[in-house]
Amino acid sequence: MALVAVSFVAMELVSYATHRWVMHGVAIGWHRSHHQPGQGGWERNDLFPLVFSTVGVLGFALASYGPAIWPLFWVATGITLYGVAYAYVHDVFIHERLRLPVPRLRYFAWLRESHRVHHLFGGEPYGMLFPVVPRDLREAAERRSLRLERTRPARSRL
Repeated sequence: MALVAVSFVAMELVSYATHRWVMHGVAIGWHRSHHQPGQGGWERNDLFPLVFSTVGVLGFALASYGPAIWPLFWVATGITLYGVAYAYVHDVFIHERLRLPVPRLRYFAWLRESHRVHHLFGGEPYGMLFPVVPRDLREAAERRSLRLERTRPARSRL
């Protein structure tokens, strides 16, 4: 179980680095689709989970070669669980791409707000399950939200 937990937590670091230096770097061609207004359905950015899932599959496959590398099974389990959590938080809760039940937790609201800051400014936070938003960005996002609220026409209630 320790290998599963350590692998899960380590994946947030891998996710951060990949998002910052690959998705917002050499692979921006795929990732850009995620930062553009949604058209619904699939986007090029959806290729990333397919590529990333091969790491977990490879871990499971290698673990089957014998007892000397069997611990890779638990590492692959942690990686896979992180992928499931990431997909749930990002695609189900934050972007509501799939209609599944989501508990109303303060943690999820914090994740949504942190991801909103990333989409507003295209920079930090790059992490998903433990995002760290610099104070100046959070304050800028709050000021921007207040400006938007003041310029929107009031909605009539029907």
